Amino acid sequence: MKIAVCSQDAGLDSPVDQRFGRCPYFVLANEDLSEHESFPNPSVAAPGGAGVQTAQLLVNKGVGVVLTGNIGPKAHAALNAGGIKIFSGISGTVVDTLKQYQQGELSPVSDSTVPSNFGFGGGRGRGGGRGGGRGGGGGFGRF
Repeated sequence: MKIAVCSQDAGLDSPVDQRFGRCPYFVLANEDLSEHESFPNPSVAAPGGAGVQTAQLLVNKGVGVVLTGNIGPKAHAALNAGGIKIFSGISGTVVDTLKQYQQGELSPVSDSTVPSNFGFGGGRGRGGGRGGGRGGGGGFGRF
C-alpha cells in the first residue's frame, strides 16, 4: 500500500507541510519505507478546487493512506470516495511522520479539520476596509 505525505520539498528528510491541497510536494512510500518517490503537487497554485484535484491525483496513483496536517471538506469527501484513509497530526520530517504512522501515533480523521478554502489565503487583512467611498460632492457648494 502506498502512503502519501504532504511535504514542503522532495525527499524523506524534507519538512512536512500542514496543507493537503496546496502542499508543494508529496512523498509516496510503501509501508516498510523500502521504496519512496517524490513529486510536485500540480494543484498547488490552482485558482480553486485544489483539494479535490489533489485527491483525484492520489487516487489515480493508487494511494491508500494520506498523512496530512489539515484537510478540507471537499478533499476529505473525495479521498473517502477513493477509499483513501486520512491521518492528521503530522510534524517534523517526512521520515519522522512515516515512523509515527508505523507506530500508531497519528490520528485517523472522520471529517474535515478545516473549513472550505482554508489554505487559499482569503483573509481580509487587518483593516477590514468598509469605507464605502462616501465623499463630498453634489449638494450646495461654497462660492
